[in-house]
Amino acid sequence: MRLNRVSGVLLGAALGVLVISAACSGGGSSPTTPSSSSPSSSSSTPASVGGSWSGTATDSSGSGLMTWSLSQSGTSFSGTLTMTDNASGTKATGTVSGTVSGTSLTFSLSVPAGGADGSFTSCSATASGTGSVSGASLSGSYTGTNSCSGSVSSGTVTLSKQ
Repeated sequence: MRLNRVSGVLLGAALGVLVISAACSGGGSSPTTPSSSSPSSSSSTPASVGGSWSGTATDSSGSGLMTWSLSQSGTSFSGTLTMTDNASGTKATGTVSGTVSGTSLTFSLSVPAGGADGSFTSCSATASGTGSVSGASLSGSYTGTNSCSGSVSSGTVTLSKQ
């Protein structure tokens, strides 16, 4: 039962990081016509998500603190994530990647086996989601799976640029 919670929170945190990265870095395709300076257009210049983001992720297995460190190239972003489970203190690291279109984003995250400490070193997790970025705030939702606990649902992530 404890493994299920930590595994889910690990996945949730990793997903949260991914969402944040996606929201900050931008992705998607470039507009087919010259873009105007209207920031409300979904085909406008992608939001900048490069840099460090931190905040919280919560899902069906619990909650945790999450940090994303992202690099962005055009509409694509990628980087690393770290998370700490609120209940157990278990720490995990992994990767995030995605695309941004205007202020909307899509993302994927992965925590490989060996990416978590303690009794969860054999667990791996993947997730995907969508979100949005507004200035120095990123938020999104995600779902995924964890090799130790199964499906992860009702995930939300909220991050702030550092």
